[in-house]
Amino acid sequence: MEQVHSIIEIAGPLLLGLACGALFRKFVYPRILARLGSLAGWVTSAANTWVLLVHICIALGVAAACHASNSVATLMWLHENLSTPPFALTQELIHGFFLGATFLTGYYLAIVSRLGLRGGAGLRRGLTPFREAP
Repeated sequence: MEQVHSIIEIAGPLLLGLACGALFRKFVYPRILARLGSLAGWVTSAANTWVLLVHICIALGVAAACHASNSVATLMWLHENLSTPPFALTQELIHGFFLGATFLTGYYLAIVSRLGLRGGAGLRRGLTPFREAP
């Protein structure tokens, strides 16, 4: 039963992040790109895709450090290396960071899955409402 709980604890926020990211890409992102006009090329560039991949790596690192199997070591490291924080560092807070990082990993994965790693615009043909026909 403990293994099932551990899998649900990881898969729940990850799937929620994937769903939220997919809904953002489908409904909100085209509207944002339409309002950006000529600046949308910066948002859809290949460099932005690589930055998003770095964010995925950071979120995975935070999730791994804050997982229940590493939370005590992470908490001790934070107490040793941080000056007095303005709030109490507890295992519940570390667990919250784990859930947030897992959610963000799923969210970023849903967004980057549509961008692709090609040069230029980086979006698949027809996703942006302002793109002119060739």
